[in-house]
Amino acid sequence: MRVEKIINARVLDVERGTAALSTVLIDNGKIIEVTEQDELIIDDTALDLNGQFLSPGFIDTHSHLVMYSNFRRQLNCSPESVSSIEEMVRKFTEQQETLLRDGWLRGYGYNEFELKEQRHPNRFDLDKVSKEIPIYVQHSSAHMGAVNTKALEIMGVNLDDPDPKGGRFERDAEGKINGVLFEFPALDKAKAVLPKIEADDLAEDIAGGVYDYQSRGITSATEMCIGLLNGMDDYYAVLEYLEQPQNFRTRYAIDYKLLLEEEIFKEETGRTLKEKFETLSGGFATLGGAKFFNDGSIQLHTASIRGDYYDGTPSDDTQFTSRELEELFTHFQKLEFPLITHANGDRAGEAVIKAYINTADYKQTDIKHRVEHLQIVNKDDIKLMVENDIGGSFFMNHIYYFGDVHKSKFLGPDRVKRMEPVKWADELGMVSTIHSDCPVTDISPLESIRIACERKTRGGDVLGEDMKLDRVAAYRKMTSDAAKLNGTDDVEGTVEAGKYADFTVLNENPFEEKTELSDELIQMTIVNGEVVFKR
Repeated sequence: MRVEKIINARVLDVERGTAALSTVLIDNGKIIEVTEQDELIIDDTALDLNGQFLSPGFIDTHSHLVMYSNFRRQLNCSPESVSSIEEMVRKFTEQQETLLRDGWLRGYGYNEFELKEQRHPNRFDLDKVSKEIPIYVQHSSAHMGAVNTKALEIMGVNLDDPDPKGGRFERDAEGKINGVLFEFPALDKAKAVLPKIEADDLAEDIAGGVYDYQSRGITSATEMCIGLLNGMDDYYAVLEYLEQPQNFRTRYAIDYKLLLEEEIFKEETGRTLKEKFETLSGGFATLGGAKFFNDGSIQLHTASIRGDYYDGTPSDDTQFTSRELEELFTHFQKLEFPLITHANGDRAGEAVIKAYINTADYKQTDIKHRVEHLQIVNKDDIKLMVENDIGGSFFMNHIYYFGDVHKSKFLGPDRVKRMEPVKWADELGMVSTIHSDCPVTDISPLESIRIACERKTRGGDVLGEDMKLDRVAAYRKMTSDAAKLNGTDDVEGTVEAGKYADFTVLNENPFEEKTELSDELIQMTIVNGEVVFKR
């Protein structure tokens, strides 16, 4: 359904936190006029919102659309679906025929702290499902997983093999590899033998994932690492998807290893890839940047933090030395790539920030370089980012999903109060957003906004009362501030003339404290003047 005129819409001003009854005129997918109304009007040719709230569409700045889309056909092992390893084994067994795809059984989203056994599933558990069919289950963090004995055999991993550099194999009491894989160097051994995903098949998955995003009010999203799911299969699937008619705005960050190692990228630059994505998609997609990982995950003890973990575990080193970071950043900046680097821990974040600063002379794009997750950065880190025009996105959902275990085990009761310090970022003038890191946590923008306002854990504890954002500030993080981070604030992020006709329609005012922030508020999503979701 194409829309050229919207009437009786209470248009949200995300900068001031107000709503005004208005008429919005649209032409060729862009807003041409927003006019306030004195009262409700009748116009049978227009989309009548009857006083509902018209918001700019949500802009997701960090999730994994390709991985999420593919996971929709795997076993959901999240705490909401699986409560124990025993239940995981049972569901795999019962649903084996449905889940079997290209000869493998796969699952995603488990969190050992939410399982009854309080541990990772291992090859002995998964062998109960099958000793003949390879099985791979990915952890909710996406930084680790577990395989059965058949999968280890296919991977070429012997039970006595040493740990790969930068990764680790968990071992049983006899020192034998038990099938639990920590960090990407270990996971890569599994990914190397996973069945090739045909481009048209994964492209179909992506289209289904996009609809799920749109049903949450999202009109624009950043796929934060092409290659994270299945290497080059991701890239070919994205190209296939972009050749289809588009109704969703996407930005694609690409794993730096693919850019360095794959022959197809040898002659490509940031500029040529940007042009390729934009041409294929008719302007709906573009390049996000080159993606790097400088540490792992706090809840796996693989994030690089200042000092030890609260339970006494020494911090891991960063994935790169300072010299390696600077060499990589220099190389990719010369090729006109924006830089995007994962850093959960403050020690890893500090190294990334300094490497960005030390290589700034090579920057050739107007898009901000970014640091991702930033879970425990301090004010000095943020000040450095502001002074050097570095942007960032905070993994706000971590407070709800992992805050309890961070308080008791990983960060402790004091440091956890300053986790996800987006309030400091706002006060110091940093361009920043919040994100879900889907499929690590759910893709609901309204849930992320609620978590930023409440800072409440799953167990009901509030982590840092003074670090809460107010509703308007939190809402900006997924609208106007997100557009600023992407460098697209001239065309999206607010409801103004000259910008894309990208909206989400809500049945209550999200700025009011009495309104419960949930996906039930979302009644409609409009992209480029076309209704793409309606409840």
